Order: sequence, then C-alpha cells, then structure tokens
Amino acid sequence: MKRIVTLWVLMAACCIGTWATDGKEYKTYVKNDRLVYYCNYRGITVVVDITEGGLFQPSINIINETGHEFVFEPKKIKAYSYAVDAYPKERRNLLMRYFAMGFDKSSLVKDSVRVYSADRYLRIRSKAMWWHDLLSEVVASTIDAAVTNNSPESQFVRRIRAEERSEENEATRQAELKCIDENYWRANTIFDNSEHHGFIALKKRKTDHVVLEIPVDGEVFTFLVDSRNFFSD
Repeated sequence: MKRIVTLWVLMAACCIGTWATDGKEYKTYVKNDRLVYYCNYRGITVVVDITEGGLFQPSINIINETGHEFVFEPKKIKAYSYAVDAYPKERRNLLMRYFAMGFDKSSLVKDSVRVYSADRYLRIRSKAMWWHDLLSEVVASTIDAAVTNNSPESQFVRRIRAEERSEENEATRQAELKCIDENYWRANTIFDNSEHHGFIALKKRKTDHVVLEIPVDGEVFTFLVDSRNFFSD
C-alpha cells in the first residue's frame, strides 16, 4: 500500500524540472516548498527528499518493479560537490548560480563528501547531544544559582530541577538515537513490487549542493541535489 501511495504522489505531483544524463531522465516535484528529486529507470524508482532532514541528511526511497529482488547496499553510496579549483575554500563549493546559468561542469573538480555509516552516525549524534546537554546544564545551573539564595531549601530545589533536566535530556537523546537506529539505511533485500526507505547522513560542509551517486541493482543513479527553496525570493 505504501508503494502505491508513493507512486501516486509521483504521478500526481506537478513536475517542475526534468533533465537527462547517463541515459536516465531525472525529474523533480514540490513538497513543502522544496524540491524532491526522483528517477524511474528500468523498473527502479529512486527518490531523494531533503524536505525534512536537509541537504546533509537526505531521505532515500527505492521502489522495485523490475520483476526480481536485489540487495541494496547503502555503504556504496558516494557523495561529492563540484568545486572551482584553487578558489577560496569557504566559497569554492557555492556553485548553484553557476549551474543555473547552464555552464559546463567539465572544468570543475570534485570535492568528496563523507557518507557516514549507521554506527558512525549514532556515535557522532550521541556525543554531540552529550556535549550539548552538558553545556546547557552548566548554563541552567548558573542561572538557578544566580536567582536563588544559598539556603538548604533552595539548594534542594536546584538539585531537583537539575535531576529533572537530566532525565528530560536523556529521554530526548534516547528517542533520537532510537529514530536513527530504526530509520537509517542499512543493507536490505528489496523484493519485487516493494519499497524501502531510510535516510543517510553526510559530513556537513559549506556548500549549496551535493551530488549523490546511488548504486541500485547494477545501475548508478546520479542526483545533483541543492539547498535552494522552490519559492525563493
């Protein structure tokens, strides 16, 4: 049922862009004021959606109508951004205006963008949240101490508040880690007439676009995904 709904959305959505490369036709439609990218080729539909996770946490849907099953291995996904060689690092990957003017990409170089494995991303997020919670607690404790006196009663109240914040932060952290664990792309057999989806995470860098090379059943689907809003000023 989910596969049918996804296909219906693709057919019903108003396509605002179409381009062809490597023998495949890539198209876009609009979701929540953002572009969603997809390609259907020889019974395989690949959808790349950055409307929720953003440029560096794209959601990827794969629909199999090939008549056979295959194993999809997300660890083989490659990502990079185009860059102007010898240009200042802070601006070398900001090229969407260049692409919009239709200039040739052959003169550009590729800067590799790291694609995290599920385990690696779990560790990164866990560590980042731990540091965030620690710094937040330091600030909150300092404010509490500044607005209350140092009586035993006030100390008790501050300790209770700190424990409550710690419990809330830990619950939030565990919820996010569970979401990552359940939804991050891992290797799966995708059977005929079925759909799988998940997200991947890329190491953030200063760029307005990412190129994703997604190998599926012997074919490589190449998406140029950018961070622009569809209804931009």
